[in-house]
Amino acid sequence: MKSYLLVLATLFLCFSSWAQSAQNYQSYTNRITKFSKPARILHNNVNAQGNGNIEFTNSKNQILRFRLNNHKVQPGSCQIAFEIYYYENKYLNKIESYDIKGNLIGCDLKLDGEAVTQFIIEKPTLYLKKKKLIDNADGNIEMNDTKEKIIRVLIFDANNRPILQLQPAYISSKEFWQYNSRMSWP
Repeated sequence: MKSYLLVLATLFLCFSSWAQSAQNYQSYTNRITKFSKPARILHNNVNAQGNGNIEFTNSKNQILRFRLNNHKVQPGSCQIAFEIYYYENKYLNKIESYDIKGNLIGCDLKLDGEAVTQFIIEKPTLYLKKKKLIDNADGNIEMNDTKEKIIRVLIFDANNRPILQLQPAYISSKEFWQYNSRMSWP
């Protein structure tokens, strides 16, 4: 009976520690003023040492993502610490990148110092056909349909000004599917 109680007590302490840590991570969402509150945890892949990633969501279909190292926000490439994904009708509309302090941050490794990427599905019917193929293959399909001009990308700098492009930029349906599924981290 004592061992049973010990196991229950240990589980309770582990769960309460995890719940407390998850609540503590919510304080990081306050750094990003464009992320609406209240928010709830969407995914929490943080281990007991405080390493991993976490996603918060809210009623405005925003998802705030960041990684942790030893319970602290861990900037990734280009010093991007936070990303907000904006969804409209279940499809990704825009991604914004932020530094550790919560300021928009541009990244020269991406394109031209982009801080914000906006996606425009110019041919929704065609994209839905392509998406079905990608879904059926669980993403394991090559698809280079950029020339079909299905999804156009607009980019903005850290001051939210458009970055001029000589020609409209397009990405493949699979690239958009990967962005929409939040498959990469900065």
